[in-house]
Amino acid sequence: VLAWRTVRKSARPGHRRPSVVARASASAGLPASAVVGSRNALEPGSGGPAAPARTALLGSVAAVTAVIVAVVFGTSLTGLVSHPARYGWNWDVLIQAEGGYGNFTPGVMNRLVGGQPIVAGWSSFGFGQLTVDNKVIPVLGLQRHRGAVQPPTTSGRPIAGNNQIELGTVTLRELGEKVGDTVQVGTGAAGRTLTIVGTVTLPSFGVAATDHVSLGRGAMLSEQALLTAQGESKGGHGPATQGALALPSAVAIDLVHGTSAVQRARLVRRITVANPDGTPGGTYELQLDRALAAEIVNASQMSGQPLALALGVAAAAMLSLALTVLASVRRRRRELALLKTLGMTRGQVRSVVAWQTSVVLIIAALIGVPLGVAAGRWTWTAFANSIGVVPAAVVPVAALVLGLLGLLAAGNLLAAWPAAMAARTPPAAALRAE
Repeated sequence: VLAWRTVRKSARPGHRRPSVVARASASAGLPASAVVGSRNALEPGSGGPAAPARTALLGSVAAVTAVIVAVVFGTSLTGLVSHPARYGWNWDVLIQAEGGYGNFTPGVMNRLVGGQPIVAGWSSFGFGQLTVDNKVIPVLGLQRHRGAVQPPTTSGRPIAGNNQIELGTVTLRELGEKVGDTVQVGTGAAGRTLTIVGTVTLPSFGVAATDHVSLGRGAMLSEQALLTAQGESKGGHGPATQGALALPSAVAIDLVHGTSAVQRARLVRRITVANPDGTPGGTYELQLDRALAAEIVNASQMSGQPLALALGVAAAAMLSLALTVLASVRRRRRELALLKTLGMTRGQVRSVVAWQTSVVLIIAALIGVPLGVAAGRWTWTAFANSIGVVPAAVVPVAALVLGLLGLLAAGNLLAAWPAAMAARTPPAAALRAE
């Protein structure tokens, strides 16, 4: 493209449109150094080889866009690791029985948890494996007791009845379905048709040492729907046709805001000491670090890399801009010499180069920041959906503003050397060389 443009320009040497920004600067009555600097930033010049003005501007826009994309992606990745709710851990306390193999005695957990003043809401979970459209997948059965304590829904709406189901994003793609479609759950006489009402971010836990729900994989339906599809009945022990028993083996609890660590510990001890699963020591609190998906562990190990990439791209962009300004100063020696002959001082010549650098960076920021934010949000959303987490993109506005100010300062600092060289060159020597 650059070669084609060079040939095209050489065939029409007199066809060079003036910059709108430079004309606006002149009309606004800005100093001569600002007008000349704007022209040097956006116009290739006349008489002699053209300066790479537009190439430098396009390169700066691309660099700013790349930096913003990396910053948005890196900040969103850090936000994912530091917010457990975004990878399915959407509660304050999780109590489990015997690694998911045990079951809580009906009514006991309601006596232990229900009515406690520090409990804002709670739900119980059952686990199993079901055939969904001829594919066996891990499932979570949800029973809400107070409030809506459950894994977060990322699209569509949460389940609200026994004829509905939510799927992980990966499982939804594997089944070739979409929100609003129906799937066949279970086999034989226990099989039934459920409607997909949304996608859900499922935490990585369930029946230990088996295929359990995790990020992007599996499904969530009501506890009653799960029991029915397994050939069981709530409160009874019918024959389980598939997987483990779906009776509740985990309880998720939300605490009232302001609950102290002592109150939390007292509640956990009240539940675990009571042995609601009937086995001494079989009920315990499941800690978050024992239920982290591999994707979250990997993300925590690489969370600083996108930000390091952003710094590297920014440094490379600044060095490239400084070299471009240096090349522009060398190519415009004749123009600068004529300006100095007409009375422009060394300080004004340095100001010309500073204005040139600043105009390029400001225009690059005005174009690159919106493009970078949009591309960063799209990239993060695509990545989040691919692993099944909540696609919450984070745009650090304050950090971006400070970063752009730092970019402007760094660009002018690096351009100080070409500016000093331009101010120091004697006009007679430059004109004689031309």
